[in-house]
Amino acid sequence: MPLAQNLLLTIYYALLALVTSVMLYRGFLIVRYYRRPRGDEEPADRFGEEPVVTVQLPLFNERFVVERLLDAVCAFDWPKDKLEIQVLDDSTDDTVAITAAKVAALRAEGFDVKHLHRVDRTGYKAGALEAAMDEARGDYLAVFDADFVPNPDFLRETVDYFTDESVGFVQTRWTYLNREYGMLTQGMGMLMDGHFVLEQVTRSRGGYIFNFNGTGGIWRRKAIHDAGGWDADTICEDTDLSYRTGLAGYRGVYLRNVESPSELPVQITALKSQQHRWAKGLTECFFKIMPSLWASGLPLKKKLEGTFHLGANLAFPASLFMTVVALPVMLVRMGRGSAGDLAQLVDSFVFFLVIVTQIGFYIVATRESHEDWIRRLKYLPFFPLIGVGLAVNNARGVLEALSGLRTEFVRTPKLGVLGEDRGLVKKRERTYTGGRDFWQAIVEIGLGAYYVWMAVVQSRVMVMGAVITAILSIGLFMVGGATLRALWIRRAEELRRLQPEAATATSS
Repeated sequence: MPLAQNLLLTIYYALLALVTSVMLYRGFLIVRYYRRPRGDEEPADRFGEEPVVTVQLPLFNERFVVERLLDAVCAFDWPKDKLEIQVLDDSTDDTVAITAAKVAALRAEGFDVKHLHRVDRTGYKAGALEAAMDEARGDYLAVFDADFVPNPDFLRETVDYFTDESVGFVQTRWTYLNREYGMLTQGMGMLMDGHFVLEQVTRSRGGYIFNFNGTGGIWRRKAIHDAGGWDADTICEDTDLSYRTGLAGYRGVYLRNVESPSELPVQITALKSQQHRWAKGLTECFFKIMPSLWASGLPLKKKLEGTFHLGANLAFPASLFMTVVALPVMLVRMGRGSAGDLAQLVDSFVFFLVIVTQIGFYIVATRESHEDWIRRLKYLPFFPLIGVGLAVNNARGVLEALSGLRTEFVRTPKLGVLGEDRGLVKKRERTYTGGRDFWQAIVEIGLGAYYVWMAVVQSRVMVMGAVITAILSIGLFMVGGATLRALWIRRAEELRRLQPEAATATSS
């Protein structure tokens, strides 16, 4: 066999081994979940008197949701003199004026609310949190992103855990105000349940380092200082700080039974923005944290857990490259007789493993989260389609992290639409689609066409496999097409706005 063919097969099977290891890890999480305690831990003690708590609300162009957020935080069941609210506003649009007016009204009602507006976004969210910390009154710092609507009893449910000096942060479980909006939000809700029910529970109750999720939680200020503060050298500053506090001797507490309601992205472009940031940021944390993690005195099992946790996104470019080389690999196998048949059997086993672990993972998460879990299983087809559709997007994030490319912190758009008002969504989404998404959408659609071509070739040897490949191409066409549609809507809106300006200029 020519050297090029041997090299091709070697690379293919090395990547296949990487993807297989990630799938086995996900299956192992299910087993470990059922070996953990079934309930949340109780606080070690109770504070005799409520401590001062500072609530930090990082914002960037959140005109649709900022007032809702401030109303929710001011409804906390906590003494007014022990509650400070810092609005960390990096906005460049009319959010600044909306926030200033709302803050003035709340201050007139006796709330200690401070509007801290920055004009340069240095360090993005991490920079805003770090800059505001020195001005905070409280020793405990709660953080909420703009799309959250925390419950009035949030502080009552979380603060007492800090009577244990080893606790660095408390994280609550995200729930979703707009989960019933449509197929995308239902599927994303199921995806997030996998993280917040299986992953977070398994890691936290097993004594492993797990990540603060950036919002819906509360920090011990001293733990942040002892870990070196918020750092903007990754775009997953929350995960970075979680691991650094863990290595500094603190632990997190995860409360599955305490909910923090929030808003899910309702359009593909917002989902892509979110997933890209997470894939890139976690990979940046992987390369930053690994040397310290493996040099630490933690047990081997905790080092391995952290490695799989932070490195799992490396499977995205591996899977994408496997897809690209799958067709030439298939053609090479067709000329190898029985050896090719054996290789096809290996592929079939790995594919079966992926299906079983993915479906099993989300079935368990859904069953553990919802009484009507059987009804919700109809959204399971979301995962293979949207998973394939996001392959280019997430792989791009990982490759940017691998290359050391620094990019702007792009926050997930929050539209403040909780009902089924599609018209309002279309109107508001025009604000957020970026121009760089065009070329990525072209690649996604091109890859979808490649899947179709691959299915045609595959039909010669395995009809069922060809059918599955063709179905998966729908995910790429769907994601790429939705992005092009959003770009077209935004462009049409820009042209509509330019027409009155041009008419005014002509008349003058």
